[in-house]
Amino acid sequence: MSRSPFRSPRRRRNLGPLLAGFVAFLVVTGGLVAVALQYGAATRGTNSTTTGVPATVSASPQRESPQTAKEAAEAFVRAWESGDYRSMYALITRAAQQEIDEDSFVARYEGIAREIGQLSIQITLGEPLPGTMRFPIHVVRESARVGRLEEDNAIPVIREGDGYRIDWTPSLIVADLGDGRVRWIPTVPQRGRILDRKGRPLAELGLVNKIGVIPGQIQDEKLLLERLSQLLNVPPETIRQRYAGGQPDWFMPVATLPDPIDPQLLQQLAGIPGVVVRQWPERVYALGPAAAHVTGYLSEVTAEELQTLAGEGYEPGDRIGRTGIEAWAEDWLRGRRGGRLVIVGPDGRERRVLAEVPAQPAADVVTTIDLDLQRAAYEALGDRVGSVVAIDPKTGAIRALVSRPSFDPNRFILGLRPDEWQALNDEQQRPLLDRATQVGYPTGSTFKIVTMAAGMEYLGLDAERVFDCPPTFSLPGSSVVWRDWNPQGQGRLTLHNALVQSCNTVFFQVGAVLDERDPNLLPQMARAFGFGSETGLPELPENPGLVPDPAWKLRERGDYWARGDAVNLSIGQGFFLATPLQVADAYAAVANGGTLWRPYLIERVTAIDGSDRERTEPKARGTLPISAEHIAAIRSALRDVVARPNGTAYSVFQGFPLPVAGKTGTAESGQDAPHAWFVAIAPADNPQLVLVVMVEHGGEGSRVAAPIARQILDAAVRSGFFE
Repeated sequence: MSRSPFRSPRRRRNLGPLLAGFVAFLVVTGGLVAVALQYGAATRGTNSTTTGVPATVSASPQRESPQTAKEAAEAFVRAWESGDYRSMYALITRAAQQEIDEDSFVARYEGIAREIGQLSIQITLGEPLPGTMRFPIHVVRESARVGRLEEDNAIPVIREGDGYRIDWTPSLIVADLGDGRVRWIPTVPQRGRILDRKGRPLAELGLVNKIGVIPGQIQDEKLLLERLSQLLNVPPETIRQRYAGGQPDWFMPVATLPDPIDPQLLQQLAGIPGVVVRQWPERVYALGPAAAHVTGYLSEVTAEELQTLAGEGYEPGDRIGRTGIEAWAEDWLRGRRGGRLVIVGPDGRERRVLAEVPAQPAADVVTTIDLDLQRAAYEALGDRVGSVVAIDPKTGAIRALVSRPSFDPNRFILGLRPDEWQALNDEQQRPLLDRATQVGYPTGSTFKIVTMAAGMEYLGLDAERVFDCPPTFSLPGSSVVWRDWNPQGQGRLTLHNALVQSCNTVFFQVGAVLDERDPNLLPQMARAFGFGSETGLPELPENPGLVPDPAWKLRERGDYWARGDAVNLSIGQGFFLATPLQVADAYAAVANGGTLWRPYLIERVTAIDGSDRERTEPKARGTLPISAEHIAAIRSALRDVVARPNGTAYSVFQGFPLPVAGKTGTAESGQDAPHAWFVAIAPADNPQLVLVVMVEHGGEGSRVAAPIARQILDAAVRSGFFE
């Protein structure tokens, strides 16, 4: 039998007698959470009947009565179809108006329409039966809850005074309604899980702790408010508002805390008369901020959104995916609410089933993410601003994607404090921004593989071609001076060692010659590596980056292309911008022999019976226009960046158990501190992972980004990633 993708909440560890009498577990049956919780008294907006003392007729002006029975029936139908319930009320008999006042009449129709989930109503009026003034109608309602709802009914008309009126009863709203009510009894599917590639949860139904107040058990309200405010960091007035209006025996939630709850805090809460802690099933994100830009987050649909989303089955209070996989896979993850639309009597018993629709179970989404690698990348990046991307060069599957600053998607479930909301909207930190896919940066020396490829393909260079690596470079007739990172220069170097030692001035020379041959050659090669366009990642938004060329500069800047633009481009500077994901994808193409993959995050979508509802197959989006010999030459140089004493990352990877290839990058940022880059390919002889570390304004790539990459790869070895 296939394993159900729906997991019950995990058991809470035993906290002893502190929880006795305070913790109540909710029952999850068929995906429907049955909660013995009430928030306030019923309001007039329901579809309950009006009983008791006869109502006083509304003082609204009386309209002239229709002069024929058919006119009365037609006017009633027109008003009903347009939702003009007050005009309908004006058409009913005075006897009926004595039984229900105008506001209650309107509320009854509106409440039933809401309970049905009515999107539209169409009424076909027939001819009266011979000898009667009873007009048959066929009513078709389109419902967000049950689809099309059809029934036959009849509008009775009588003569009253000098005209004709509708002899109204509640059964004209819905046949056989009488003194009953229309009730929707939903069956809500449990939201599907988001899993890592090994089936470990990134998002699932777990447990949280609801801190609530039972008004009738409060002994000292002032003391309760003071202590709760101090323990929960919630203003006293906010707490009081959250339980105000509750009946003495109602459980009124005032705050939500993650599980497990601190035992000391639990003891303090248990010591406040009137305060109760209950465990509650809720969406839980196992890695929290470590995978936030992958999973995304949920929040409640707004009233404005419901104007369009109601037709898709959303209701007030429903949560919807806003970013990440929660948003991309919303239709898979949410399933579809089912339920029964029934008429119930005053005693609560069902009288008639109007419609019934089965719930559509949600599906689990299995990602390409490796949970261990994702956590390691987040921890290694620490408090630095930047990102990490890890990709499988054989398929394009993303194994880790981290962006910092981050946010905790659990807080959207638990409830954001004002300071947390302010932090999310901080224009400097921008924690909701995915720096791995949405921000383009100059890439510095990581771009040199593109210049090396263009030089070999377009200029006939080979890896053993010897160049001078002086400390500076200038173009003839120009006063602009470009510098190598080494102020003494690095002597005579082969093209191979120019990449190994990251000599800027050698690549300036190659870029200038390429530009002299054809200004579009280097931009053309950059685009062949995937730069300047989105990678095609389906699940997350992307920045296409920028590959400048003569046409772009004239169009966007109103200026002509200069050779200095090509010199800048040769080391990933100037106008050039790329995302860390684009850099990872480009290096993955070198690592796998030339295939440029479309990266992806979703491995498959799995139904409740274990079958695949959707599966992602690797998809190539291009092939590097480079010979196998030249790709091998680039890979050889990248290997020596790490393996040889003259390599810029040699010292960082001493003692690492696997062969690694890589490239450092230090990119001018427009500020004092440059951006730090490092790209790793591991193992170098049989690549399984391409890892990109980017730290904004971090400093030198070899000193900042490369050690972070080493820390991540160490964790990958320990977790058995390369086995």
